[in-house]
Amino acid sequence: MRTIKADQSLRAVLAAVIGNSLVTAAKFVAWALTFSPSLLAESIHSLADTLNQVLLFVGIRHGEGKPTAAYPFGKGRARYIWNLVSAMGIFFVGFGFTTYHGLSKFLEADKHDPVSDSPIPLIVLGLSLLVEGYTLFIAFKSVNEARGERPFWQYVIHGDDPTGVAVLLEDAIAVTGVFVAFISYYLSRELQSPFPDAIGAIIVGCLLGVMAVMLAIANGRILMGVSASVDEEEAIREYLQAYPSVERVVSMKTAVMAPGSLRLALEIEFHGGIIISREQIERDAGRIRDGEDPTYILFETAERMVRVVGREINKLEQDLVEEFPQIHVVDLEVN
Repeated sequence: MRTIKADQSLRAVLAAVIGNSLVTAAKFVAWALTFSPSLLAESIHSLADTLNQVLLFVGIRHGEGKPTAAYPFGKGRARYIWNLVSAMGIFFVGFGFTTYHGLSKFLEADKHDPVSDSPIPLIVLGLSLLVEGYTLFIAFKSVNEARGERPFWQYVIHGDDPTGVAVLLEDAIAVTGVFVAFISYYLSRELQSPFPDAIGAIIVGCLLGVMAVMLAIANGRILMGVSASVDEEEAIREYLQAYPSVERVVSMKTAVMAPGSLRLALEIEFHGGIIISREQIERDAGRIRDGEDPTYILFETAERMVRVVGREINKLEQDLVEEFPQIHVVDLEVN
């Protein structure tokens, strides 16, 4: 069953794919009528966004795979791999092509070059702003719901679901890019100069480059095994230290496996006086004093202690998962 975060990210991705597909088609039509560099940059921008959001959708679906013999911990990190592929696509296609095209047009431009005065690009960009503004609103709402009680920017920078954040960043930069293209084309139209339009294309390309780097960093840190947030780790540690049978937490490590899924590695010392039955030990000692074979009784005592420690470990793991549902794997070692 999909998690709430997965549903929220999926809703944001689907809305972005539909919205950007319509906007991309409209921008390419407008560019074909004017050959505006900034409008071509925005067309490539929207095309890159659409294709990359399709990759995000594939990542969400792929990451929902159940644990198997080959993947005993599931495929939750698959979405981060697809997100990284998406970031690479944005960098090479979005940043590389649009920046190169803008620089070429700027270097080749002449102040006497004719500039289209068609109002169609301005109309298309205005409609694009409405559509992409709406998809930005949905992405913002999705991230805001997924962050829970964490501060918004802390979740954006350090959260465990870069998919929703990727859509938010793409949509935010898409809206910014539309503004830049609108102003650039308007200035070129009014001044009858090709330079503002070319500069607009370069700015849009640089925006895409910044976004690609941010997404690569966000996904790379999780693929490398980033730990849970400081607050989350502190809450788990405090719970363990207050647990009746735990005498000391020797070591605790966490790793994000998927959005809302943590792996917890523990090394603890149990409080022997709590998990060992004093009455049972006294009965065993009494049997020895009564003349029973000490070897057999000590063997029974040792075997019983193994079962007692095993039951206490199972109980601790169960209580941990009930208290912190995001913990899906517990590796517990008794010191």
